[in-house]
Amino acid sequence: MRLIITLLFSFVFGISGLNAQDFPLQFADASGNVIADGTELTLDQPTNEVSDFGEEIIMYSGVFVLNTTADAVNCGTDYSITQISNGALQTCFPINCIQRRKVGSWSSEVGTINGNELKNMQTEWLPEGAGTLDAEFQLLKYKLNPVTSKYTVEAEGPTIKMHFVYDPAAIRTLDGKDAISSISYYSLDGQKVASPAHGIYLMKVTYTNGQTVTSKHLF
Repeated sequence: MRLIITLLFSFVFGISGLNAQDFPLQFADASGNVIADGTELTLDQPTNEVSDFGEEIIMYSGVFVLNTTADAVNCGTDYSITQISNGALQTCFPINCIQRRKVGSWSSEVGTINGNELKNMQTEWLPEGAGTLDAEFQLLKYKLNPVTSKYTVEAEGPTIKMHFVYDPAAIRTLDGKDAISSISYYSLDGQKVASPAHGIYLMKVTYTNGQTVTSKHLF
């Protein structure tokens, strides 16, 4: 009975059970290196920027989305804020920038990412004081229903967690807008791997100012 119900659910709603590694879209760094499914990034590099509206503090995620196929993909995200001290989380993927100031879960608008495109998520925390913000994103692939002319979820992809930490004493100024330059993974014996499998790995994050931070993660 459970098998029948599961098959019926899949048929009615059309949601694919693609493995995260087989999903056409992947989270990536500014260099196009894939960020493994389930990665939790600690983002503690505040930037002080001056605009027409005055000075503001921005905590850039530096996270991109890479289309690993040659075909355009209709996509979006499910995302949530599980903890926020102050300020707003802004995300601009796949289209239009939206700010959220409270704990909750939402779905983005549907947009298109071209074949082999590396697209900046433009996701950042705009803090108003010291504190933290925790958010989680999951990539979604959509298909257009020819009958209703509406988009429905076709497949669910990888997830990533962002843990922002703002310490006013750590403010710096960047030449570019992406705090993270690259992310790479290593086995415990120091061997670089393209993508971690199940187990414990070292994650090396390199920032645009040359700073590197290495942390241990369980996948």
